[in-house]
Amino acid sequence: MDINSQENSIINTKLDQMLQSTLPALGIDLGGTKISCGLVSNYKLVSEPKQYKTPKGSANILDQLYKIIEEYKAKNLIAGVGVATAGIVDTTSGTVIDSTFNLPGWAGTNIKQYLEPKTMLPIHVENDANAAAYGEFKSKFQNHNLSTIVVTLGTGIGGGIILNGQIFHGENYAAGEIGHLKISFENKRLCTCGHFDCWEAYGSGPGLLKTTKELLSEVNSSQSVLYENINDLSTSHIIQAIENNDFLAKKAFDLWHHHVSIGLVTIAQILNPRTFIISGGMSPFVNYTLLQEMVIDKALAKVAQNLEIHQSRLGIHAGIIGAGQIALDAIILPKNY
Repeated sequence: MDINSQENSIINTKLDQMLQSTLPALGIDLGGTKISCGLVSNYKLVSEPKQYKTPKGSANILDQLYKIIEEYKAKNLIAGVGVATAGIVDTTSGTVIDSTFNLPGWAGTNIKQYLEPKTMLPIHVENDANAAAYGEFKSKFQNHNLSTIVVTLGTGIGGGIILNGQIFHGENYAAGEIGHLKISFENKRLCTCGHFDCWEAYGSGPGLLKTTKELLSEVNSSQSVLYENINDLSTSHIIQAIENNDFLAKKAFDLWHHHVSIGLVTIAQILNPRTFIISGGMSPFVNYTLLQEMVIDKALAKVAQNLEIHQSRLGIHAGIIGAGQIALDAIILPKNY
């Protein structure tokens, strides 16, 4: 290739990138029961999100993903597609290398290899927690090279790690399994992973319920209104009891914050992030001032310096936005997204 041809090739490539960067990407968040999707541009949704039921079986899921992409292509110009999925993902090949019980038979599926030649669009596949973390990070900081840990507090504890503006995948693409940090060695609480005393067993929603029931077992029925629902206890019961100044509910909630803070401090001491962002079903109930005080009190001074803890701003759409933004950033910054 002569110099003029090389220059023309470079110019055409840059023009293609500029054109694609002005187009939205399709973000798809694949879960065990539903597939959520929407068009993404500039770190936000630019179309109403849609939902589809997740079919059974890997072949049917792939077919459904293809149909969704074609449906959007028929009405929109799209720069690319980002797919966020449960499981451990080899982001280079686009393969799910380890799955979860929510998607039986999904492990070993090469999403990119199936969808790219059929749709004629660049396909980028990422773990769902990592995609959500990337969406949260980009929504708040955009192009700043900061380090952020997104912690999902719900029925379990998940996480995504953003170091210097990039997703940290780890040696085997399995980084971010923060819910299984050990916060005790007493073999007291069994975790869903089969081991005892993981952070998830204490800091998750079910962890709060277990803590509350343990405290209830030490008092009599006249000492807390929560006794009325002891066999069917829920987070809403505890929140309502706190609002009614129930002493035991307040004690349980403070202890839950203590448990959450232990995990955050452990992560902070290792990675020294600028920000923690808390998402998931328990995030609206967190007392962020109290939690930050607890973390700062337990962490080394330099680790705690300037450390902030915030609630998610994207909520249930973080996975869609993160997946779509990954696809967009891969066009312009293929080495850095």
